[in-house]
Amino acid sequence: MVLLSALLRDPVPGVRRAAAWSLGRQGAEPELRALWEAARVERCDSVRLAMVVAAVRLGAEVPRAWALLEQAAARRFACYYGPRRVAEACGAGPDLMARRWWRALAPEADHHGNPAGLRPVPTEQVRSRLRARLLADAEDRAAVMDLAAQQHPDDLDLIMGRKWVSGRRESHAICEALGEHGDPRAQATLVAVLRAMDVDPGHGFAGRRAAGTALGRLGDPGVGRILAQAMVDEALDHEGRPGAGLGIQFPVRTVLITALGEAGCVDLAPLLADYLANTHGSAFGGFYLPAMDALWKLGRTEPLQARLGGPELAAANALGVLGALGAVETLQSRLHDPRPRVAQAARDGLDLWEQGAQGEP
Repeated sequence: MVLLSALLRDPVPGVRRAAAWSLGRQGAEPELRALWEAARVERCDSVRLAMVVAAVRLGAEVPRAWALLEQAAARRFACYYGPRRVAEACGAGPDLMARRWWRALAPEADHHGNPAGLRPVPTEQVRSRLRARLLADAEDRAAVMDLAAQQHPDDLDLIMGRKWVSGRRESHAICEALGEHGDPRAQATLVAVLRAMDVDPGHGFAGRRAAGTALGRLGDPGVGRILAQAMVDEALDHEGRPGAGLGIQFPVRTVLITALGEAGCVDLAPLLADYLANTHGSAFGGFYLPAMDALWKLGRTEPLQARLGGPELAAANALGVLGALGAVETLQSRLHDPRPRVAQAARDGLDLWEQGAQGEP
């Protein structure tokens, strides 16, 4: 168990997530402290969820565990336009985290209750019932998602099998389930969906969003170049294709940017930094908020520092990420910046840091 506890700090998000799952299944109370401390400083949403779920399975108090997840999901960063809830802008706010929380620990309970009052159900009991439901009804989408949230490697074939006996819409749900499950063996299947060029625009948009999100959740930095190429393809082809519809209103690039952060693609931080001034690339006001959140997850400060002397918009947003990373001295050094939005971002960043409002209780 000492090795597993050490792997909670591995640079690869997927390794940290797998270590947390293993500790939750095989560990004992002595590992609880290691899980809790790792969860407090973890920045990737899927990894943090796995750590906190594992901690609950080892005896952590449910209200305290949910409070950690909720605060992280409500994180705010200073930016050019004032403090913003970056996780919500990326589809990872408290509501979504609550659904994933219920799904992992008590999937058959009433999900409309207070997440802090959840009563965990032993995962083997959950898996037994869900596997029986799936074997009886291959189209039980809720059972697929709930089983995937248990993250047991022996369930991968059952989850993957649904993809080949179902329709296209169900196939998108299976992509989401594979990301929730977290098994790296699903990567090739997800990449194929992301790169498929023979799908009509409406279904193609939905499939690429589901596959991109799932690839990020697998936590393998090696997928970074594939995600980066997919971003180029989206900008040059899919977003401008006639009939793209929802692909324009809800661009796939948003989830691809988020996936680069979740997957720990540190080498691509400079690419993400190029999006810090993007306010026009989507109907949601551009890509700068997903880029800020992804850069925070990656933790590289050099590309951010390089933007501080540039245009005011990029500089203010870079400063907001640096502040969320704890670069208090950098914030203080910009309090009297001649660019008013940069100076305001420095003040907002210091206020947020003092409030502990950036996801690290």
